[in-house]
Amino acid sequence: MGNLNNAVSWVTGATGSIGSAACKALAKSGSHVVVSDIDFDRAQDLSIQLKDLGVEALPIKLDVSDQKGVEYAAKVIKDTFGRLDILVNGAGISPKGKNGRVPVENMDVEEWHRVININLHGAFYTSQAAVKLMKENQSGHIVNIASQAGRSYSAVTGAHYAVSKAGLISLTRQMAGELGPSGIYVNAVAPGRIDTPMIKDVAEEVNRQIINNIPLRRLGTPEEVANTILFLVTPQSSYLTGVVIDINGGRLMI
Repeated sequence: MGNLNNAVSWVTGATGSIGSAACKALAKSGSHVVVSDIDFDRAQDLSIQLKDLGVEALPIKLDVSDQKGVEYAAKVIKDTFGRLDILVNGAGISPKGKNGRVPVENMDVEEWHRVININLHGAFYTSQAAVKLMKENQSGHIVNIASQAGRSYSAVTGAHYAVSKAGLISLTRQMAGELGPSGIYVNAVAPGRIDTPMIKDVAEEVNRQIINNIPLRRLGTPEEVANTILFLVTPQSSYLTGVVIDINGGRLMI
């Protein structure tokens, strides 16, 4: 799709289904990749796969809700590559109860804070650190992985997840407005029902009902999300910033 030769990309939540697909898409386009994830063993394994594609890959153990840890990761990136061109904010969690989502009235306050800290605060921390590096070259791309749940009511995700993703969409637009004059693009993708382990948190019948309400009558794939992310960081999207691209098979049309 685009030539990212020698670009440096930082992906958080890199070993998840969408995160790893994004890493591979970026690497295939020639970008070096910083593979950051709380699971360092998996980050190392993915880095080996990316190096086989002919790029450099740097695994970093990172909890994005730890601001100091994020700042240290940014320092490592700077020391290793000397620059940062792309940030993909993919780290996120969507905890459920035994019978699916937990309603607001029964939601544990600590779980609420944990989801917001990872999904929203984490993206703020990484974006803040990334922008400082990108401004050195007056260019860069940030892509936030939001969710359809941040767009409308969701019958399968908890309020904490929906709120965190709605906040991420607002953060995307605010940063796009602020950073446009510095040559930094900020966009988001909002996946609908994607075929990842996360959808196994609800009964199979629930997923069948959802598929019946998707015009394309199927789940999306992590690779389809990754392809859209790749589009947003290449010259083909050179006049797009502050946008949220819905990847949901037509289930939600805005």
